[in-house]
Amino acid sequence: MPLQVQVQCPAKVNLFLEVTGKRRDGYHLLATLFAKVGLFDVIEAERTDEPGFALEIVDEAGQGLQAGPDNLVLRAANAMRAEFGLGYGARLRLIKRIPMGAGLGGGSSDAAGTLLALARLNRLEMDRSAMARVRKLAPRLGADVPFFLRREGFSDARGIGDKFKVLEIPKALPWMVLAWPGVHCPTPEAYKRLLRPAAPVVLTRLGQLDRLKKRLAAGRPLADWEGLLFNRLEDAVLGFRPEVRQAKDILVKTGLRGVLMSGSGASVFGFAGSHREAEAAAGRLAAYPWKVYVISCLG
Repeated sequence: MPLQVQVQCPAKVNLFLEVTGKRRDGYHLLATLFAKVGLFDVIEAERTDEPGFALEIVDEAGQGLQAGPDNLVLRAANAMRAEFGLGYGARLRLIKRIPMGAGLGGGSSDAAGTLLALARLNRLEMDRSAMARVRKLAPRLGADVPFFLRREGFSDARGIGDKFKVLEIPKALPWMVLAWPGVHCPTPEAYKRLLRPAAPVVLTRLGQLDRLKKRLAAGRPLADWEGLLFNRLEDAVLGFRPEVRQAKDILVKTGLRGVLMSGSGASVFGFAGSHREAEAAAGRLAAYPWKVYVISCLG
């Protein structure tokens, strides 16, 4: 049985996001296209003889993340202990690089990474029935945690973001520049300001999503699908976060294509024609007090 394991926890962007309705319990229904990207947090787990879990955070994102009991890493670890009756504990170390409140799914990815790390630490990963139990834990921690448990890089998600269908994309997508302007966008505030679309508009957008998926699956060039990228929450967030509007405008001016806010913000991304073009665009953004990354989607 291994004494120590390490798991990479990728960020995600939303290549498409439409709000299709609202449940009675207040949760909004979505149609979204998730794409994992090459920006990672890291979870390290080392087995200890003492019960319980201790969490250390190396906060490379510089946001003052606390290791309190509400941290998703500890919640995931405690869920694993309750589910499997783990007889010993672990020292957990989170190397935090994905900005929080940026629409990149960092917390959910960390939770999924913790589930995987403890599964490997306890040699559960090759046990199908055990991993089925792990997968059942995931949605209790967050609607998109199951996406990060999957190996695939792209998924069409529906419901509250918890029903997934894998999208196979045979050709690597272009290099991407991702910018986080240093502000948080609370998801409840974005939905509060959302102007919900009428049913015919939603149907039209769902047709747009279908076209986007078909063109990506066919390996079509950027010019054939950049105009199909969409985020319904973007206008709501631009109305109360001028920093996000500024970031989007500037990414467009640098020549990036398909520029879009991810999730409920505040990060914005755009595609470049080549790695060299992406690096050049990122260099032009160095004058701004943002975190900027040159990354690619994970297939």
